[in-house]
Amino acid sequence: MTFEELLKKYPDREAAFPSHLDKPNSEDLNSIQTKYNCVFPESFVEFQLEYFDKAPIGDFAFNGFGWANRKLEPYLNLEEVVKDYRELNFPNYLSPFRSDNGDFWCFDTRHPDQNGEFPVVIWSHNDNDIDKDPNYRWNNFIDWLDKTMDDEYWKY
Repeated sequence: MTFEELLKKYPDREAAFPSHLDKPNSEDLNSIQTKYNCVFPESFVEFQLEYFDKAPIGDFAFNGFGWANRKLEPYLNLEEVVKDYRELNFPNYLSPFRSDNGDFWCFDTRHPDQNGEFPVVIWSHNDNDIDKDPNYRWNNFIDWLDKTMDDEYWKY
């Protein structure tokens, strides 16, 4: 799936990023990747820099989602998510982008697909490991976005 297909699938959903905030930027995203030794897939970079004001995100997924702008409040700030994760000395092969109640949604950089995209997994603070439940694993970032909205659609 592409971002354009995602937009067509959810035409009535609002853009992920609140329009009144300072938008994500490449300088902050590059700085985070360098400073914290993170690797983010192209789809995540595209979402942050090109589709933030077009593509939707599930309401529940938005909570704790990190945006690449240092000026944002800590609960919206990607650097804060990554910093919190790294301070806990969790595995370096995971690049976090969202946190909630001590758990982190991450890219598992050990397993890129043929396009260089990484699966999304949850690092569970209870298990001190990647959550084993297959319902908490996604093929890539766009798949995660799609499933978070799809799951919410059926709850309404």
